[in-house]
Amino acid sequence: MGTTSSSHNLKGVRALVVEDTWHIGMALQELLEHLGAEVAGPAATVSEAERLIAERPPTVAFVDVKLRNGELAYGLIDALHQRGIRVIVTSAFAVLPEKVEQIASLLPKPYTAAKVLATLRQPAS
Repeated sequence: MGTTSSSHNLKGVRALVVEDTWHIGMALQELLEHLGAEVAGPAATVSEAERLIAERPPTVAFVDVKLRNGELAYGLIDALHQRGIRVIVTSAFAVLPEKVEQIASLLPKPYTAAKVLATLRQPAS
């Protein structure tokens, strides 16, 4: 009863999820799809993310900084930013291990629909 047609809040949004923890990536994918977004991923590595981007460029990317086998996503974040794709860094850290200039915002884990929507509604910097 309390849900107002939230299934169409993100209609037209193409999201990429880059997350190496499977259940976290799947939870974010399901949440975004429930909100009406089209979702690619979750990708667990930079090369997997790059393949998904080449197939269909997203309008927004949710990127965890630390990926599979200790791989870091800073280069991917820069590449997404250069292509004009909005980057939302998802992290369990309150402060990122390295300063990232090109991110639209930081989405702390754990996610909730309200947090995801609030983060997406923030004006791009």
